[in-house]
Order: sequence, then C-alpha cells, then structure tokens
Amino acid sequence: MPVSDIIHSNDYLGKFVNIVRSRNERNSNRSGTVVNETKNMLYLITRDSKNVIRIPKNEICEYEIYRLQGTCHLDGKRLLGRPERLINIVK
Repeated sequence: MPVSDIIHSNDYLGKFVNIVRSRNERNSNRSGTVVNETKNMLYLITRDSKNVIRIPKNEICEYEIYRLQGTCHLDGKRLLGRPERLINIVK
C-alpha cells in the first residue's frame, strides 16, 4: 500500500506541509507545520517568521506532506471536509 493511501486527516497536525499549487498564487509554494485544521481552513506556522498563516482548503490544488516514511504528493480534494469525518476516508 503506497504511503499516500494511509494518510488520514489526524496525521496532518504537527506535520510539515508544502502547498505546491493553489488557486490563489500567494499561497503557492508556501510551507509550514500544521498547527490547526478546521472544516474550511488549514493553519500553518512558518519556519522563517513563526507567523501563523491561514490557507482556505478549497484553494489548495496540490500539496506535499513530509513524514518519516517519505514525502507524499497529494491532491487538494483530500483536505475538503471536517477533520473528524475524514479519518475513515482512504482513497
């Protein structure tokens, strides 16, 4: 089973995420550690400025998540929805 198939919503907290492509060009190539996740927003803390940035989930087209098992390149549609409901969804 590929690593991307076993990532659930609860695995995002505390992980380093890179937004590869976004509908909003300001959010493309942004990266940081996930500190909070809601139904419509992803909150990242950046390494450089230690600021928390809010990125709407519906703007994210592609993203990468860095884990111990490796880097996973994922589609932004996997983020949509409430975090507690996404735990059982595996694509």
